[in-house]
Amino acid sequence: MNNQTTEVWYNRVLILLKQRRLIDALDKLQAVAQAEDSTGILPQLEEVRFMYGNMLKYTAKGINDPQHELIYNRLLSSTYGLADKLHQVSLSKKGGRIVAMKKDMEHELRRERQDMAERLQGLSFDHELDEMLRSTELFSDESESEGAMRHRQSIFKIFNQLWLSDNFSEDDASMVLRIFNSDSIPWFEKSMMVSALTLGLLRIFDARRLQLLVELYQHPDPQINQRALVGLLISFKIHDDRIQLNHALMSVLTPLNNNPDFATEALSVIIQFIRATDTEKITRKFQDEVIPDIIRFNEELSEKLNLDNLMTTDEFEDKNPDWEKYFDNQPGLVQKLEEMTNMQMEGGDVFLGAFAMLKSFSFFNALPNWFMPFYPEHFEVQKALSNETEALKNAMLLGIGRSVYLCNSDKFSFVLNLNRLPEAQKRMMGQMFAAEAEQIQELLSEELSDPGLRKKRIIIQYIQDLYRFFKLHPVRAEIGDVFTPAFKMHRTGIFTQLITNTDIFKKIAAFYFDNNHYEEALELYIILGKSGEAYAELYEKSAYCHQQLGDYVEAIANYRKADLFDTNRSWLLGKIAQCHLKLNQTREALNVWLELAKLEPDNLRVASAIGTCYLNLGETDKALEYFYRIEFADPGSPKAMRPVAWCLFILNRPQDAAGYYEQLLALDPNAFDYMNAGHVALVLNKIEVAAEHYINSLHLRNNDVTTFLKGFTSDRKYLIANGVDEELLPLVLDYVRYSLKDN
Repeated sequence: MNNQTTEVWYNRVLILLKQRRLIDALDKLQAVAQAEDSTGILPQLEEVRFMYGNMLKYTAKGINDPQHELIYNRLLSSTYGLADKLHQVSLSKKGGRIVAMKKDMEHELRRERQDMAERLQGLSFDHELDEMLRSTELFSDESESEGAMRHRQSIFKIFNQLWLSDNFSEDDASMVLRIFNSDSIPWFEKSMMVSALTLGLLRIFDARRLQLLVELYQHPDPQINQRALVGLLISFKIHDDRIQLNHALMSVLTPLNNNPDFATEALSVIIQFIRATDTEKITRKFQDEVIPDIIRFNEELSEKLNLDNLMTTDEFEDKNPDWEKYFDNQPGLVQKLEEMTNMQMEGGDVFLGAFAMLKSFSFFNALPNWFMPFYPEHFEVQKALSNETEALKNAMLLGIGRSVYLCNSDKFSFVLNLNRLPEAQKRMMGQMFAAEAEQIQELLSEELSDPGLRKKRIIIQYIQDLYRFFKLHPVRAEIGDVFTPAFKMHRTGIFTQLITNTDIFKKIAAFYFDNNHYEEALELYIILGKSGEAYAELYEKSAYCHQQLGDYVEAIANYRKADLFDTNRSWLLGKIAQCHLKLNQTREALNVWLELAKLEPDNLRVASAIGTCYLNLGETDKALEYFYRIEFADPGSPKAMRPVAWCLFILNRPQDAAGYYEQLLALDPNAFDYMNAGHVALVLNKIEVAAEHYINSLHLRNNDVTTFLKGFTSDRKYLIANGVDEELLPLVLDYVRYSLKDN
């Protein structure tokens, strides 16, 4: 059984337990345990089966047991735990980098603490940690001294223990809290360790790890408490059912309701996770549209302005006045750059493509470094800038360190990549950061006056760090991906229990809606409707989501509900008519358009829609009446003349139609104009003229005879109705094809 097969059966068991199919889950686990030769788990499975059997018997006899729900939940929790245990045993037999790391960690702990090996369970911290915790002085040695190197190794070992150890004991949890309460460990290392706890919860469900995240959410440092919040919400997504089964854990989580900041800060996390789902789309847009346009722009600008000779030494500070004019001629590029800038300012991840290839530095070989917050004093940063001028070094550290748009991982990549850049490019970057120093200071001043803004920026950067790890790190296939499937917090029972403020759900729904995630937005609008919410916008947006998802019946129903409110009837009626047309309900659509025409009698689009409906219903004379209105309002317009000419042709008025087609062919005719003009000429017995028009129609179709014949065949009935001899039609077509070949 390979790793993929292991994940398949494990996920299947989780689904069975969530569906409360306990017998099926136990049968599946028993089969896997026997296949894996994990006989030690079989007695525990049998014990759960025996207890569940007794419970079922009592239930069948109608015995009222007040402990029934508690016992049932405990059995489910126990089975979840056995599934975890068997899953880990199965993975350990298959190997892999994470399994090897876990075995190395356990081997080292046993080697260092052999005398305590038998009584240590779960997490085992070594003497180096004890020394760190006993110290009251902040560790700030960023050199490559022996003490500093030993400290970093210890921190990485602690990270791995927090991540790879199995379920924590109570003593383990107390030790972890000592880490976060210690004055000797700096904030950036504590922040990194929060990620280790979250990774540990991805490996295995552990109530104590989750409780630690709850406690760390109360930590005074936002770098720590916001990371803990992200970890909590990830846990809600992954372990939703199991958390709700654990009454003790629920009692720890429920007080979050009383935290005035929890709902607002959770909203920021959820919105950033939603943004992350569009990262690949943003990256493709940047690579496929923006970068080619920039390259083309640079080439054209260089040629147009002779940039090689533009600046001399004496004129270095002068700007070319043609630049601004030239940008005016590039509206597409400017619009794309503005769009990307707006995405960036709102928290969109626009830099993944640029920095994805810069994760090969040795710095990133150490997995914990993917979660290290950037700080200018870091010894790798100082080493990378050691050969730079003091001015450049200060500009870089100030600009990169304070940047709110680069995530921590990309900041490290940026600095580590500087050694590869030419000196001129380095100086340019230094000048750029120096020029933006004032803007950066303004952003930091905003954070000082608005602590909530600082927390939002921490969340944005941290989730972008997570995205890089889960999408780029070599062990990502073994860890899983918190971004796949998409982060849909509203589907978790635990979140809906903790968040009772409907305004939060409205804001999440609005964000989904504004970013074209209509399925998720609709789910939230349905939740809001069930909670008792009823207002015009709710029904309008629900209807629009249904429409975008192709459910036109429900869309019409919701548009009609919205129509009961004092709202924009014109917009609503237009949407309802569109949905009827999608359902091929032309008569119903016509009735709605006619209703709209009473509200907007001068609306030419409505007149066009009514005329089209009448035309499709075969009521051509009524259609012509509306198309005449459009022509009267917009005389000489091809768009106005085409439907009039066609209606006249269908109504057996070829002479009148001929005048319109003569005007159309004198303007900018399309393939249909030539074909229809040919029909009229044929009706008027001008066969050579008709053939000439047909040949021109074919030319505009790239001589695609099949498409031409399909259109001609669909119009055949109108030609015959206008008096054309049916026997003449194949001769005309052959003449056209003969003439086409002859030409």
